[in-house]
Order: sequence, then structure tokens, then C-alpha cells
Amino acid sequence: MRRSLLSFLVVAVLAAASNVWAAKVSILVDLDPNSADQTVIVETVTADASGLLYVCDRVTGNVIRVDPKAPKPVVVGRIEAREMDGKKVRADSSGLVFSREGDLYLTSGAFREIVRIRKADLNPAKPGEAETFATGTEGANGIAFDKNGILYVSGGRNGKIYRIGKNGGAAEDWAQIELFTRTLPDGKTQQAIPANGMVFDKKGETLYVADTARGAIWKVSVEADGKAGRPALVAQSPLLEGADGPDFDPQGRLWVAANERNAVVMVTLDGKVEQIAKNDSKGPLEFPTSVVFVGNTAYVNNFDTPRRDNLAADGKTSLDGIGASIVKIEP
Repeated sequence: MRRSLLSFLVVAVLAAASNVWAAKVSILVDLDPNSADQTVIVETVTADASGLLYVCDRVTGNVIRVDPKAPKPVVVGRIEAREMDGKKVRADSSGLVFSREGDLYLTSGAFREIVRIRKADLNPAKPGEAETFATGTEGANGIAFDKNGILYVSGGRNGKIYRIGKNGGAAEDWAQIELFTRTLPDGKTQQAIPANGMVFDKKGETLYVADTARGAIWKVSVEADGKAGRPALVAQSPLLEGADGPDFDPQGRLWVAANERNAVVMVTLDGKVEQIAKNDSKGPLEFPTSVVFVGNTAYVNNFDTPRRDNLAADGKTSLDGIGASIVKIEP
């Protein structure tokens, strides 16, 4: 009798554990209704203080706003392409974040800059043009503010974290994530991005960095003098393959887009890693690259690169899914 009861309890506990993340996953909005072949590319989704969502299309440079309650994409700003060395170069913005004042800051790896669109210029009637805020950010990728309104930017392949003062200008090297390169399961593709998406904890004192190359999360503290503490590894797991675009949920747990696996996972601050959602190349997750919370709801953008678990049945493309889009994950 005892043995039967114990077996029942074990099964019940395991069943409960497996259903902890029985979240509802759905497409909020299709950002490219006519195509799934990357004619629209969005790498990061963020939200303003009122809960409106924003992405930047790397193809056109358009900054797009989406109201989750009435999800129709609206262009409210743009980053213009530039003439560089005799060629027209697009910004290829990878990260965006709002300041407390409501201004939008965006990375541009192509320009090696951080650009800004003022709150008043985020206007669907007359979309505002981004202007240079900071320079010297080689490989500019992820972006985040600390509690004092100081801006931090990841350098992607170079593993650097840059620090930018409130008035912008030249960025300074602040921290270094150790370089690392891995070969993907196809045996030929190289992945060498140890410093990708970033987010500060709710206190704005510790920066969490997604290490896409290792499938890991690092943390770096901001010391009293503003200098960086020594980077410390929080978690490394096969579940974090392709880690990018982290954000904290209201309970203080870190959600991470695992792009190579078409998955979203959760990392506790003591290093435990659990899967939230995962699917094949047909979606709704299609090479997801960032997460942002509005209340208890997580929003995830689809970058939709044809790699790993996002390869279609032909083993080459990602054309069997929806393409550039925003996914909603509800508890």
C-alpha cells in the first residue's frame, strides 16, 4: 500500500513539474504577411513604459510599433542607410531599449554606433529619424540601461561590453567576456558571439549577458566606482544553445531565447535551466532572438534564420513558417 502510494506521489509530482510551463504560445502579429524569406528582419523586441512593443526592421531601417491589444504594425521612426566607402550601407540594428525619459536607443553594428530617436519623434504621422548618440561601439549588438541611466552595449564577436555616459559620445571598454568559437552541428558553420543580448536585473546593478557561442549566461556587476566586476558564469546548458535576448519575468527569473533550438528557456539565478516552449520549423517560434515582458506576458520576436531546428523539410530554408513576427507566451 505504501509502495503504491509512494509511486502515485512520484508520478503526480513529475506530472505537475512537466505542466509548470504549460504556457499558451501563439503568434501576436505577422510582420511580413507576404513572405517568409527574410524580406523583413527583426532581431530584438522591446516595450515602452505603456506596454507598446517596438522592433526595428534591418532591411528598411523602419522602427515599427505594435499595440498588443490591437496588433497592427505601424512605422514610427527609421534609421536611414548611409554612404560608406562608396557603398550604401544599412544600419542592421540588432538591439533597442528605452530610457526612463522615453527616448529610444538602437544599436548599429554596421555604423559602429548607438543612435537615438527622441520620444516626441516616435510618430506614425511623421516618423522620426535616428541620430548618432555614441560612437566606437564595434559590433554593437545588445543594449541595456543601469539604475543610473548609464548605457551598456555588447560587442558581439569581440566579447566586449561598452559603457556610454549620459551625454553619449565615445564609448569606453567596460568589461570583456572571454572569446569563444564553436562549430555548429552542420560541421562547417562557425558561431563566435560570446556577448549578445543583455539585460539588467530589477535593481539595475547586475548585467546579465547572453553568450550565444557557448550557450551560456554571464553576469557582471557594476561596482560602486562604476567599474565592472569580474564576469561570472551563471549557467551553461545544451538547452541554451544559441542563447540571446534575455529578460526577467515578474518573479525575477531570466527568460532566454535559444535561437538554434527554436525554443525559449528559463534560467534561475542559481543556475537551473528549464524549457518554457519549443517547436519545429513550422513555429510559432522560428529562430527566436529576444524576449520582453509586459506584465506576466512574454513577447518574443522571430528572426527566422534557416539554421538548426529552424530548417524546413528540405533541410535548407525556413520557408515553411510564418517568418518575421512577434510571438506571445501567456502563463
